[in-house]
Amino acid sequence: MKNLLVFLLIFFFITAFTLSLVWTLLSPGSTTAVTFLIVISILEAPAIILGVCHGLWKPIARTYPEQEHGTDALTKKFQSFSLGIINMGLSIHATVDESFLHLRPVTWLRALGASPMSIPWDEMKRLDKKGRSVILNGGHRLVGPAWCFEMLKATDRDEKIA
Repeated sequence: MKNLLVFLLIFFFITAFTLSLVWTLLSPGSTTAVTFLIVISILEAPAIILGVCHGLWKPIARTYPEQEHGTDALTKKFQSFSLGIINMGLSIHATVDESFLHLRPVTWLRALGASPMSIPWDEMKRLDKKGRSVILNGGHRLVGPAWCFEMLKATDRDEKIA
């Protein structure tokens, strides 16, 4: 039900933007049409981000709930990640420890519904030789900085040796 409401919210803003744009183009002197277009334009971006966070990011985050960081964890702030079709440029604080890749969205994305997540290393498989892309067991593609997946490379190497 919640996903339907999010979809309807996004659909409403996209439709409202299109209709207000047509109204403005057909009535060039109408200040009401221009005002409506400006208001819808300002509200549309947060509504779409809210929909993406609740409809795409949050279901994956529920699969991998946030865990405590290990004592030897390495954290870098404002990293760029893509999860499926979601591109979170410079808006993820990434932490790597021996058990998990921890992804914590910046504050304003968390306010819009993007939950932190901790993905276990055994839930990922490397996709490319550069070490920047993995596939999660659920089928979602995760792309990020190569340093984040160094632990995965070490795990792969350990499995090949054993």
